[in-house]
Amino acid sequence: MTHTPRAHRRRAHTLRACALLLAVLLTGCTLGNQENIPGGGIVNIETMPLIAQADRDPAPDVCSETVTEEQLCLEEFAGKPVLVNFWASWCGPCAREIPELVGLGDLYADQIQIIGVNNQDTRTNARSFERDQDVDYPSWFDRGAVIAAEFRDTAPIGLPSTILLDREHRVALRVLGGVSADQLVPYIDQLTTE
Repeated sequence: MTHTPRAHRRRAHTLRACALLLAVLLTGCTLGNQENIPGGGIVNIETMPLIAQADRDPAPDVCSETVTEEQLCLEEFAGKPVLVNFWASWCGPCAREIPELVGLGDLYADQIQIIGVNNQDTRTNARSFERDQDVDYPSWFDRGAVIAAEFRDTAPIGLPSTILLDREHRVALRVLGGVSADQLVPYIDQLTTE
C-alpha cells in the first residue's frame, strides 16, 4: 500500500496531536488545584478499598531502561508486590512525596519493590532529582510516556500518580495525586498478607 505525501502529513499530524494530548495530561502535575486538598496536596485515600482480587487487571509487562541506563524488567520482582510511582523532576508534589516513598522502601525492604517512572524529563534532570532526593530505588525513564500509556485504563492522568500491584502484578490500587507513607501502609500491609 502506497501512501501519498498528504496521507503522511495527516498521519504525522495525528501522531503529534496524540503525543501533545498525552503530554498535557501528564504535565498537569496532578489533579488541578491541590492547595484546596487538606494536608498540603496529599490526597485523602483512607476510604478507598483495594480492588477486589477477581477484578484486578494485569499490569503491562514493562521491561525498559532506567534513568541510570540499566535494563529493568517488572518480571524480576515476580511474587512480590510492587509500588509504581510516576513522577517528574519539575513536579512540586512529586518532590514532596519522594521522601515518603523512600521511607516506605526502608520500612518494607524485603516485602515490596518500589519502582519510579520518570515522565517528561531529560535524563540529566531525572538523575539530578534522584540524587538530590536520595532516591534509592530504580526508576524507568519514560520520556515519551510510553510506559504510562501501557497501563491503559489505569494510566496516570497527572503527576504524581501511584499504582500498587499485588504479588501477581495486577493493579490493586490506583492513586492520583500525592500520597503519604502513612496512607499507603494499610494497603501495603494488605497486599503483603494476601
